[in-house]
Amino acid sequence: MNFNSLFNRAKNLILNPQEEWVKIDAESPNRSQLIKEYVLPYIVLIAICSFIGAAIFTLQLYSLSYILIKSILSAALALGLVYLSSIIINELTISFGTEKNLDATFKLVTYSFTSYFLASCLLGILPDFPILGIFGLHSIYLFWLGVGPILKTPEQTKIGFVVVSVLIIIGIYAILSLIIGTIETGMNYIAQPILQ
Repeated sequence: MNFNSLFNRAKNLILNPQEEWVKIDAESPNRSQLIKEYVLPYIVLIAICSFIGAAIFTLQLYSLSYILIKSILSAALALGLVYLSSIIINELTISFGTEKNLDATFKLVTYSFTSYFLASCLLGILPDFPILGIFGLHSIYLFWLGVGPILKTPEQTKIGFVVVSVLIIIGIYAILSLIIGTIETGMNYIAQPILQ
């Protein structure tokens, strides 16, 4: 795991996304490489940030084990979102004149989620400031810029493809958030004796 290349990739996607997508298009990592070298470091970072934020803001209310489980659930949400979004969006590609290629779709989704990952880290550390989540919307712009170079989606179907993809991502996020929220509610109920 090369943290320097991870940092440079994130920085370039934020500051020079069009140029970075051209570089990304020339690369051919498979899904397991992307998970290991790009997604997992962010997942771990999100879990660490969530743990720090929860420890600072709720340590007196909950046990460390509760905070740890909650941090792991935050990381699981991010991983599930990337993986499920890639699979479902890949199934749509043919409808929009694009060749099905799960590795390419996974690459597009993974790198376009960079802003979401960074926003999740900020929200993890500062959970009382949900407005920071707005930075995650930059991922939509990254997805828009990456669709052409990575999936070679025709210009005439690009808008429809991006809109449907974003709606799918939002739907998956809502479902996963509901599942994780239900788990957290159950954990809150179990943890109530600690609060008394």
